[in-house]
Amino acid sequence: MRDEIKSRFGFHKPDAQGIAHMTMIRKKVRELAELIDFLCPDVNERQTAFTQLSFVMMSANSAIVQKYPLDPNDFE
Repeated sequence: MRDEIKSRFGFHKPDAQGIAHMTMIRKKVRELAELIDFLCPDVNERQTAFTQLSFVMMSANSAIVQKYPLDPNDFE
């Protein structure tokens, strides 16, 4: 379990390709957020959609960086 905790909550330093992939995800999620903002009235469900999009972006970015090694200095 300790390795899983380290992997999930440790800092994985992405390379330039990983950063580019995260940027692509962020841009697409932002486009969808802007579409939701344009099409949906200002009701609770719209705010929920924004919250869920934030979760989607964070989860996707976390998935991207999991393949990169952990920063050993993160556990000092």
